[in-house]
Amino acid sequence: PDSQWVFPRQLLAKLGRRQTAALRMISISGDSMVPLLEHDDTVTLDCSQTRPSPPGIFILDDGVGLVAKRIEIIPNTTPQMLRISSENSAYSSYQRRIDEVHIIGRVIWFARRL
Repeated sequence: PDSQWVFPRQLLAKLGRRQTAALRMISISGDSMVPLLEHDDTVTLDCSQTRPSPPGIFILDDGVGLVAKRIEIIPNTTPQMLRISSENSAYSSYQRRIDEVHIIGRVIWFARRL
């Protein structure tokens, strides 16, 4: 079952968000984004932001599950290509055509249990 999070209006305003319909929260699994995001961190993503311009951290569906990755558009490529990378240097970056990548949304906030 889906659980609901309640955000203070001040936090949403600070994040630049007035509309909450496109916001989703998921838990991070794995270590590919360490040290930025750790296993079991909770991220908030804006599902209305699916184009990686400007570059940033996004949640994408890699065909196996949802993963957090840094995504940027590679300039002057035809067809348009994306560079997809992890923060953890143990994982290699890779390139995909933009139409091959299913971007769910941009990560705009995260929480970590102490």
